[in-house]
Amino acid sequence: MIKKTFIAALTLLLLAAPAIAQPDEDRPSVWLLSFYPFGPTNAIQTAMLDVLEAYGFVNPEDRSDQRMQVMIESTDNSPIQFNRLEANFDLDRLRELVAFALDHEPDALVTISAPMTLAALQATADMEDPPAIFFADVYNPYEAGIAEAPCIKPAHVSGAQSVIDYEAIARLPLLQNPDMKTIGAIYNAGDASGAYGASQIAEFGASLGLTVEQAAVTALADLALATGGLVSKGVEAILLPMDYMMLAGLPLISGVAMEQGIPVFFASLDGLVLGATVGAGFSQLLAPGDTVGVMLAAYLAGELDPATTGISAHAGDTFVGINMHSAEQMEFSFSQALQEQADMSLTMDEESGLPSILPISPAAQAGIGQAFYGAPEPLEARQERDRAFLAGLECTPERIAEQQAELDAMEG
Repeated sequence: MIKKTFIAALTLLLLAAPAIAQPDEDRPSVWLLSFYPFGPTNAIQTAMLDVLEAYGFVNPEDRSDQRMQVMIESTDNSPIQFNRLEANFDLDRLRELVAFALDHEPDALVTISAPMTLAALQATADMEDPPAIFFADVYNPYEAGIAEAPCIKPAHVSGAQSVIDYEAIARLPLLQNPDMKTIGAIYNAGDASGAYGASQIAEFGASLGLTVEQAAVTALADLALATGGLVSKGVEAILLPMDYMMLAGLPLISGVAMEQGIPVFFASLDGLVLGATVGAGFSQLLAPGDTVGVMLAAYLAGELDPATTGISAHAGDTFVGINMHSAEQMEFSFSQALQEQADMSLTMDEESGLPSILPISPAAQAGIGQAFYGAPEPLEARQERDRAFLAGLECTPERIAEQQAELDAMEG
C-alpha cells in the first residue's frame, strides 16, 4: 500500500491542478505556491493542513482520502479558502504565479523553495498591506537575501529553514568507491543555495582527500555542456548541491553522466525521481509543514504577528536513497556499503511504468507511514507544545539587538 501511495505522491503525471476558489471576503484566503509539484510540497501541505484541521481552519471532509495527495476542496462551508499553484520547475513562471495569487487578495502565502519565496518578496515589497508570507523548503534564507537573521527580516515574512548536512553527503561517493580520487560539482552561479552547497562540497571533499572539479552555470541550457566538461576532466562521480536549477535540470545532467557510467549524487531525496543515481538529504518531510501550519493557524486566529516571529530552523537526519532503475540502465552496481546506508530505493513499477520509492530502513518506514497513514494530532495534545514553540520564536528587542550585533561584527 505504501508503494502505490508513494507513486501517486511523487510522480508528476498523477498530479492535477485544483480548481481556483472564488474570493470570499468573509473567509481568509491562503495560497500555497511551489516551484515543484511533488515530494516536499506534498509533505509540507499535508502537515500544514493537519495543523489547520486541528485548529478548526480546515474541515476533514474537504481533504482527499489520501493525505499526501494535492487535492483539497474549498467548499462554501470551509473555514478558509485554500488554493495551490505550481511552477513545474519553470523559473520564468514564478512572478506570473505570484501575481495571479496576489490578484485574488490573499491573506497569506505559503511559499515552497527559495526562488518562489524571493518572487513573493519582490512582488510584495512595496505593498502597503502585504499578505503574510510563510516559507518552507528553503535552505539558505540568509545567503539568498530573504532575511539577514532569524529576527531581522521583512515584517510580513517568517517560515521554516531546512538544513542540509553536506559533510555526511560528501562521504557517500567514497562509500561507493573508497579509492575514488576526483568528483565533480555543478551549481547555479545565481542561486545562493547552490553556491553555498558547492562551497561545502569543495570543503568537505578536500578534507576527505578528494579533488573537487566545479562548474558554475547560469542557465539550464548550459548543464549538458558543463557535465561533459567534468567528464572530460576525469571525474568519477558528480555530486550536486541542493540548487533549484540543478533539480530542474537533473535529467540533462544524469543523461550525460549515465552515458559514461558516472553516478550522480544529489543533495536531496527529490533527485531520485528525476534521475539521480543517489539522492540524499534533509529527511524531516513533515516538520517544516508542521511549523508553517502552527504559524499560519496562529496568524489566522489573530494571535501571531510575522514581524515578531523569528525564522525556525530544522536539521533532520540525512536519509539516503538509491535509484535501482538508473543503476540498471547504466549497468552500475551499488557497493555493499552504500546499500547498507540506504534508507529507500527507487524502482520502476511494472504495472504503471512509473517510479516507485520503497522505504528500506526502519526510520524511513516510520516516516513514510506517518506521512501517509497518520492522523492529525488532536488540538488538546498539541496546543501547549505549539504555544511554547511560538514563544521560543518571539523576536524580543533583546534578541533583535543580539542578532544585529552579530551581523555588525561580521561586517566589521
